[in-house]
Amino acid sequence: MKTYLLISVFLILLLGACSKSSEPGQNEVFIQNMSFNPSSLTVAQGTTVTWTNKESVTHTVTSNTSIFNSGSLSNGGTFSYKFNTVGTFPYHCSIHSGMTGTIIVK
Repeated sequence: MKTYLLISVFLILLLGACSKSSEPGQNEVFIQNMSFNPSSLTVAQGTTVTWTNKESVTHTVTSNTSIFNSGSLSNGGTFSYKFNTVGTFPYHCSIHSGMTGTIIVK
């Protein structure tokens, strides 16, 4: 009975962790399915945005205007950037040119 209870608790925690990590939270962008999710994110000035690579393929988060560059992010890798200036900040993956995104800071 005790073993069954421990296994049940473990499975509940595991399922909760899996479901929680399938969608990005507030101020997060997931790199998945060869795209940035969400592709456009609106945040307040002074917000830190974190990107997480959810794929087995290496990606980058590279500003189109060279204000930030994550370098290579392998699976599970993260990159954070604090947006202190109001504006629109397009970015891309420098390895996969079709992957683009935008951060809008208000």
